[in-house]
Amino acid sequence: MFGPNQVGEFITGSTYETEASVQAFITNATLGSIQQFAYDGNANAAGVPFKYYQATGGDALKNLDYEFSDTVDPRYVERVTLGTYAAEVQKLVTYTVGTATANVTYVAEIRLYNDGGSLSPENFAIISGYYVSVTGDTTTTIKDGLVLALQRNVAKRGNSELVVASTGAATFTVAGKFQTPVAGKIIGKQIEFDAFAKSFDNAFSLTAVPVNLGLMTVVTTTAANPGNGTGKHAINYEWFVKGYKYDPARQVGYPADFDTPYYASLAGVYNVINVIYYTPRKSTIVERQYKVLSIYVDKVTDTLANNAATNSVLAALTLAIGTYATVPAALPVI
Repeated sequence: MFGPNQVGEFITGSTYETEASVQAFITNATLGSIQQFAYDGNANAAGVPFKYYQATGGDALKNLDYEFSDTVDPRYVERVTLGTYAAEVQKLVTYTVGTATANVTYVAEIRLYNDGGSLSPENFAIISGYYVSVTGDTTTTIKDGLVLALQRNVAKRGNSELVVASTGAATFTVAGKFQTPVAGKIIGKQIEFDAFAKSFDNAFSLTAVPVNLGLMTVVTTTAANPGNGTGKHAINYEWFVKGYKYDPARQVGYPADFDTPYYASLAGVYNVINVIYYTPRKSTIVERQYKVLSIYVDKVTDTLANNAATNSVLAALTLAIGTYATVPAALPVI
């Protein structure tokens, strides 16, 4: 869940402008660009409160072609953080049928967590593939039977959670499927699962306790990683914080409601800069009103050269708040 103490803001762009004033930015800035200015609309300066502006490509005749953040006072900045882009990685496991033995039940079992979007690891579903071997079966025959059984059971659930694929004479893989988010409805939570390999002798006995014969193994080939600065994260975070800035009851009064503009892209490759600051409460109660300014700098493609716009943002922040808080160092560009 996203949870700034009180209010968060979202600014995004792929390039950093070099205009002399806010008016020049509004007039000349290209779509998808951002820039930091002093609170009075003049150039960014050391120790001076500042705002961030974003060229959005809206209706210029109505002055709706830009977004801007709240004013940040450098004196009240607690810290600045930088998260560099990392792609989302799906978990992948590899099953290997080691020995082909007749009259054995082979089981490839998947324990799928957060079943039905419950967001709880205590709610899970078991998806299994079975194959009962006969005389003459090879490891390939058994593997093919398990793959087919798993694929059919995954398909019965909508075929949207796992990918089961044959990869060798005696091996196959199971991987999580990318989950597409829908802002405000589906967060696209990554598929989480554990995998188990079992094999049992089919010989019936009233006294023998069934034991796993260990004729098949499974290992985690690739660990899951939700990534950092992904388009999925940007879409979810932007929707969350836009409730502070625009209509918090979005679409509740449809059709007599207000449209909220969104700019994050699922294809975005974002370096994320968070400016954590506060405003002292102007009353007898001693309380800091916290806020987070999140600047998502879209690299477009994940190359070092495309860190240049991020470094421009870091340099501008360093100029404004360098005497009050530490700003992360510039990223490599070559």
